[in-house]
Amino acid sequence: MISQLITYLERYITLDSEEKQFLQSHILVKPIKKNQLLLWEGEVSSEFYFIIEGCIRMFYWVEGEEKTAFFYTENEFVSSYESFTKHIPARHSLQAVEDTTVAIISSEQAQAMLLKYPKFEFLARVAMEQELSVYQDIIASFITQNAEQRYQALSKSKPQLLQRIPQYQLATYLGVSPETLSRIRKRISNKKLS
Repeated sequence: MISQLITYLERYITLDSEEKQFLQSHILVKPIKKNQLLLWEGEVSSEFYFIIEGCIRMFYWVEGEEKTAFFYTENEFVSSYESFTKHIPARHSLQAVEDTTVAIISSEQAQAMLLKYPKFEFLARVAMEQELSVYQDIIASFITQNAEQRYQALSKSKPQLLQRIPQYQLATYLGVSPETLSRIRKRISNKKLS
């Protein structure tokens, strides 16, 4: 299963057989059960993940309620980047939305990879750039779009995701109640019919 990570990385860099073998022998692939937490708010992150299959959501606890910020799916890196790099408590939690398979890269493995193969610094940069892009998308969507526009943007960028995530999590992502989400879906459906 690590071959999916290798294929992803080879979109950016060429890996020789020794580097591929290093990844295959040092990167753990692990199944994560639906609803299992990979990281709890307040923990210090010592790992980052590459999603081979499944979906992970990033969420915050706000006044006793979950507020979903983003959904990560196949071929995406996910982490608490600030916590991982600065060794400080994470401000958010990461949870499997469905049964998920991830490649896990620990802090120690990342250091070993960089020492042995400096080329893997590119891996760190790709993961960081992806994370920065996610954060910019989250901020921009909350500033520039209402809930219906955010729903439509998600349905265009990740249409299959709408069938994979529970409605209450989608509602918290949009910043609305499940009832309002139902009205949004109905309104969009009616527009398509007319």
